[in-house]
Amino acid sequence: MATVSFDIEDVLAALAPETRRQRRSALLRPLNASLIAASFVGLAVMVSVGGARWGYVIIATGLLLNIVVAVLDRFGRTSIAAVIFVLWLNSGTLVLSGLNLLTASGLANGAVFACVLTLSVVLAGLLLGGAYAVIFSVANTIAVIALLHQFFSGVGASPGIVPLVATLSIGVPIAVFLFLAAVITWLYLRAIEFSEARLSVARRRIMQDELIRRDLAIARELQQRLYPPPPLTGTDLHIASRSEPARETSGDFYDFIDLDNGLLGIVVADVTGKSIAAALMMALARSTLRSVARRHGPPADVLHDANEALCRDHSAHQMITAFYGVLDTRTLTLRFSNAGHPYPLLRRNGTLLELEQPGLPLGARPDARYGEQVLHLQPGDQLYLVSDGLIEERNHRRELFGYERLCAAITGADPLVPERAIEQLWQAVAGFRGETEQDDDITVVVIQVAQPLSGQSAPVQVEAPAVGG
Repeated sequence: MATVSFDIEDVLAALAPETRRQRRSALLRPLNASLIAASFVGLAVMVSVGGARWGYVIIATGLLLNIVVAVLDRFGRTSIAAVIFVLWLNSGTLVLSGLNLLTASGLANGAVFACVLTLSVVLAGLLLGGAYAVIFSVANTIAVIALLHQFFSGVGASPGIVPLVATLSIGVPIAVFLFLAAVITWLYLRAIEFSEARLSVARRRIMQDELIRRDLAIARELQQRLYPPPPLTGTDLHIASRSEPARETSGDFYDFIDLDNGLLGIVVADVTGKSIAAALMMALARSTLRSVARRHGPPADVLHDANEALCRDHSAHQMITAFYGVLDTRTLTLRFSNAGHPYPLLRRNGTLLELEQPGLPLGARPDARYGEQVLHLQPGDQLYLVSDGLIEERNHRRELFGYERLCAAITGADPLVPERAIEQLWQAVAGFRGETEQDDDITVVVIQVAQPLSGQSAPVQVEAPAVGG
């Protein structure tokens, strides 16, 4: 359970949306560091080969501003740092474009630097917002056209060339390039916002599912505590039990109720439905049966009064099938009644007998009446009390495990050790089910009477049914 929770928390952390500052800083830091490194390299090259004075000024100014940007980002002023970075990158590129256009031979270099302004447009959008990409594209378009017009009107003026036509022939493609960069950046940011919105929804759902899963895990743990351990009944009598829910919680339950004087109440029941609703109803039914069982002796009376109590409780909207028996651990006499639950199976001397005792499920009708039988257990007997989830288990072909397979599995199970018999029965069901998910809650209780040394068994003795309630 701890490992699963740890993995879920890792997923939630990975899906946590970044803040705008985090996104800016993640992009700004490597870009700024790259420009700082490039500035040092540029200074080193200019010192070694020589360069114009204005080149030193531009590179030194850029280096200083990049260091300021790094310091501001380091102290959490990322927004101001991003504005300085974009403005300096854009204005520096414009200055380089203009300086190259001062000479007739610098038209090509000037146009190249004008195209590089696209980078400023993209970074303005990524660091400051989509609207800034549009603003920078418009501002840069105006500045580039003005520089080109100045170039063709002055330094680059030649006979036969109309300054306006020449300006537009170069400026319009650059303007379109800048505008496309702004549009693409805006679309990219919009896609990111849409993805973040979907991630936020997914994260909320995962958090809700995780909270539900943890609540169900707690409910499962609490419900497991309601299952009592098999009672200690001496060397002649041994009881084993097992219950497996199909979901996190179960509607099946079993109970052992100490009734004093060597009497033991045994309950195996199944609430209709699954998960939380069935688990809550299971707790209510268990409490009701325990309370009634301690006030009454005959099993038929216990089921009758429990049925009336559940029918009077308007919060109980589900029905419960239940087997209830009172076992005298001294005489090995079992008096039992049934409320719509699968009939007990008695294994004696290699044969199986179904102990039929009909009755309506608890909560079906307030006037329901229940009969009961008395079974005298003999040495070597093995009595199986199961829920219908065992019989109705399905494989990938949607075939039922069924009554015949159940009888075959019981016949092949260990006749002396009830825990081993239950495990073998579980393996038979699991082998039949294969990779298919368990479809219903499964509960098994086995009452085992020690085998006599002679290996002889007495015939089954079941008293005639009686009607109680």
